[in-house]
Amino acid sequence: MNTEPPEGDDLQRMLVSMKQNVLERATPRPKRRRVRPGIALGIVGLLAVGTATGAVALTLSQQQEQPVAAPTQTQQPEPAPTATTPSSAPITGAPTPKPTPTPTPPSTVATIPTDCRALVSAADYDRFFGSTPLTQQDPPSGTDRVPDGQDPEGTESKVSCSWRDPRADISGIEVRAGTATQATIQQEIEEFPAFDGGGTCTERDGGTFCQSRGIVEPYGVEKAYTYFTRGDTWITIEQTNVPTDGLLSALIGTFWGD
Repeated sequence: MNTEPPEGDDLQRMLVSMKQNVLERATPRPKRRRVRPGIALGIVGLLAVGTATGAVALTLSQQQEQPVAAPTQTQQPEPAPTATTPSSAPITGAPTPKPTPTPTPPSTVATIPTDCRALVSAADYDRFFGSTPLTQQDPPSGTDRVPDGQDPEGTESKVSCSWRDPRADISGIEVRAGTATQATIQQEIEEFPAFDGGGTCTERDGGTFCQSRGIVEPYGVEKAYTYFTRGDTWITIEQTNVPTDGLLSALIGTFWGD
């Protein structure tokens, strides 16, 4: 049995046959009967359903005969990204510049110990002098010059120390300290390059550092003379054939508290 729906001419013939059957049944017969409105509406509805069914079948047959191209999809361009600021981003002002601290100038007020063993700390004393015999002299009053053996006017010695082994010939260390007027200190600085074969002066450790070096003949050993001043205080270190690495820094720490 063919179960396919009618198509083309067969469909038209079926519709015409259905209409004729409906009309024949609707033709009045000798014995008139009253047709109810509901029956008439049902017949008209049936005709309408038949017509609609035929139209749907015709449309489906045409769609099967003519393939419909698949609709093309147009891709919409993506919007360009825009730079945005997050709403939660903190709002900060310009940083407040911090003032640069002004370095504190070193003190010019010195405290000069009157005991030779108190010139440096106990640990430094052993490092610099060890067991070398110490001779502490009374502060000279106008007889010892800084630096050539006779104090000029305006100079006052406070302490004079000598570390020397009696069995040694010339090896040893001598440290002196005192105060002087600014005019006297300036004179010593200006005359220092001519002292004992020449020397140099530079600004260092908040004061003026002067030093001369040479060789002791005929022994062939090195000697050095150091003059340091800050404020109205001066220090001299005279050494022969003995190293004194860091001795001046230790003395400055004791005198000025650096």
